[in-house]
Formats: sequence, structure tokens, C-alpha cells
Amino acid sequence: MKDIELIQGIDISTEKEDLICYSYDASYAKGNIPEAVAWPKNTQEIARTVRWASNRGLKIIPRGAGTGMAGGAVPVNSNSVLISLERMKQILEINPKNFTATVEPGVINGDFQNELLIYELFYPPDPASLDYCTIGGNVATNAGGPRAIKYGVTRNYVMEVEVVLPNGDIVSFGGKTFKRVVGYELKELFIGSEGTLGIISKITVRVLPQPEEIVTLLISFKELDSAGQFIPKIIGTGIIPRTLEFLDSACLKLIEDNEKIGLPENTEALLLVEVDGELTSIKRQAEKIVDIARKFKGETKVAVDYYSRENLWRARRSISACIMKMKDKEKINIDISVPVENLSMALVKLRELSIASDIQVICFGHAGDGNIHVNILVNRDDEENRKKGFELAKKIFELTVSLGGAISGEHGIGITKKPYIDIQLSKKNIELMKAVKRVFDPKEIMNPGKIF
Repeated sequence: MKDIELIQGIDISTEKEDLICYSYDASYAKGNIPEAVAWPKNTQEIARTVRWASNRGLKIIPRGAGTGMAGGAVPVNSNSVLISLERMKQILEINPKNFTATVEPGVINGDFQNELLIYELFYPPDPASLDYCTIGGNVATNAGGPRAIKYGVTRNYVMEVEVVLPNGDIVSFGGKTFKRVVGYELKELFIGSEGTLGIISKITVRVLPQPEEIVTLLISFKELDSAGQFIPKIIGTGIIPRTLEFLDSACLKLIEDNEKIGLPENTEALLLVEVDGELTSIKRQAEKIVDIARKFKGETKVAVDYYSRENLWRARRSISACIMKMKDKEKINIDISVPVENLSMALVKLRELSIASDIQVICFGHAGDGNIHVNILVNRDDEENRKKGFELAKKIFELTVSLGGAISGEHGIGITKKPYIDIQLSKKNIELMKAVKRVFDPKEIMNPGKIF
């Protein structure tokens, strides 16, 4: 690989230390060390690197910040070049008149949110990893977040993408108008494609005006089933909360052991509920939510100011980090999604599966849209226990599909859920997806070994 230096002006490395750092992501997926890592600084440099790799028969692995939970950015093949987009982090345009913004793929979600505040705008998709994850990675996995119940997921905000195809061609899909019906909307194929069709090099998204006010409620339940029944009841009254987050008792204990937030004790389920909009209206909504919670024996506290609200969100976003501190445990992280009407049943069944398998399971997530993050905790360096953990994961996926759900809500398939995809999709479905990939990537060099 000495001819790597022939890519004039592009930062590229074959140093072992660099290669190891880019051989894994935030998931438990085990991959291979690539032959090279490249850090392009613009679209033209991506295209040159892609053509260079294609001509040498190398596989291409696009990567954002490596915060993915499904192994989507982990190289499967050693004869690959990993293309990191972390240096493409310019916010190219914020247009308050058209309510759009154009960014490079390496822009950090949280940095983008903060920049929009200057214009009194906001970008609704807000994954828990927003302080680290990139917009490009969010598009590649169709990321969601707590606000998805009211505002939708990344797909609902992407208007246009510029893409470098596996042969190095640069094309754009979509446009800057809110309505567009001009043939097939190929843009949609790239949202959630996990880097298997091409490399997204520029993104235009829709942004919204900041709401006038936000009210945050913390509602605790002594019974898990009561929390599950309460959630669809709120939405059934016509109230669509900004967020409706769920934490189970194991999750609460873990947070308190690490963060000492002062969360309610003796609680089977805790809900973090926010409503936003015009002040008078959301006060009425909050009062209604409190009344409904009381009927399900839920106890409510109100976050009285910005700092109280941020303290609660700090607790919510710290969960994954707290789990990682459990040195004797390894987590098998899955993010199932079920219809909201079946959420209560799913939560109860998950607890039953955990007890029956004698494996600890910690659940939290975006309860308002039925997206549950299930963390199966297995003993580190115990292969037998690990095997039981994966058997439990399969049972959870089968349960999810039986309830009309999806085996991934927002993390994608990547490597980790690849063995289970036929639980969800028919053989014909998978054949059609493979056919689409072959159209864009006939040499099958773009992020191979993922999804299928």
C-alpha cells in the first residue's frame, strides 16, 4: 500500500495506531482493521479517494463520528479504505427566510442545534448522542430522538443530498422546495442506507422556528403496566407531546448510582414528558397530562426552570455511559419499535423474558413512538452467557415482529442485526433491496457486509 501517498493533497494514513482507532464503533460489533484511513476535506476529495479505492479493488467504508450502535461503520473486509468525514464540518448556509440549512456531513448535531439558536430556529432530530454524532451519520441511519413523537425523524427533514457514487460520480437528489414530485425521489433511498449505496457529501435540511415555551414533567409509576397504558391515553386525548421518554426501574437505579440526580425511588417506570408551543396552550396541556397520570396512579413533578429541565435530560442522556461503566458486563444493545397500542404488552413481555433467561435487561427509550432501547447485559468474557444473551435478543426480535413492530427503530441494521433481518423481511423484500444496491454499486464495494 505504498502508493497511498500518490493521492495528492488528501490526508491518508496506514499507521497501525490510526487503523485500530477506526476498526470499531460504539456497538459490540467485531470488525477488521482497514488497510488505510482517509480524511477528505471536501466533495472532490471524497470522489478522488473513491475512484482511487475502486481502481485498486478496495472496499469503501464511510464513517461519521463512530457513535453508531449497529456496527454500520465497522470494516468487515481488511482490504478496505475507511473514509472518515469528520473534517467536513462546515455549516454552509442557514436560510431563515426559506427555513432551510445546508451542512457538510461531519457537522456535529449539537453544534448545529446551537448555531440555529442564533436565528431562533431549531432542527428537531436530536439523538441522545447529539453532542458527538454527525448529521451525515444521522441521515445514513435515519436517526430519531426524543422529539420524534411530535416532529418526526431525520427522513422528515432531509430535502436534498449530494452524493458521491461508488464510481466517483457526484450527483444531487431532492431539492430546496417543500413540495416536489419529479419522478422517483431517489433521495429517499440514501436516508437509512447505512453507507451501502454511496457517500453523502452535502445535506440540505428543513428547520423550524423555536417554540415559545417548553414545560417538562416527570411522572413516576409504581407499576410498569400503568405507565404503558398511560402513554397511548395521552395521545388519544389529542395532546402530542414534544417528548415522551421512558426509563425502567433498573435504569433509574443505574443513573442514581452514577449521577446522584435525585430521581424518584421505589418506581417501576419513570416518564419524562415535554410539551411545547404557545404558553397558555401548553399550560392547559400540562394540566390535562397531570390529571390523566393521576388516574393511572402516576405522581408528577414539574421542572420549574431551564436548569432543572437540563438536569433531567442529562440523566436521560447519561444512561449508555452509565452502562459502559459496568466493567464486568457487556451490553447487547437493540432498539426495537412497536405500535404504541402494544407498548404496555411489550414492556411486560420484555421483563418476563429477562426473568426467564436470568439475564438482566435495562429498558429505556422513546415511549411516545414505541421505540424501546433494550440493553441485554451479559457477563464479560463468559462465552456461554454471551450466547444466552444473543438467544434472548432473537426472542425479543421475534416478540417485536409478532406485535407488529420493527427490529430497529433508529440504529439501523449494520452488522449486529444482520443475522435477524429475515425475521422481519421476506425473501422477496431482501432480493429487491439487493437489486437496488446493485444498480448503484455494481462492484459491491460500498460498505459491504452490512444489512444483508
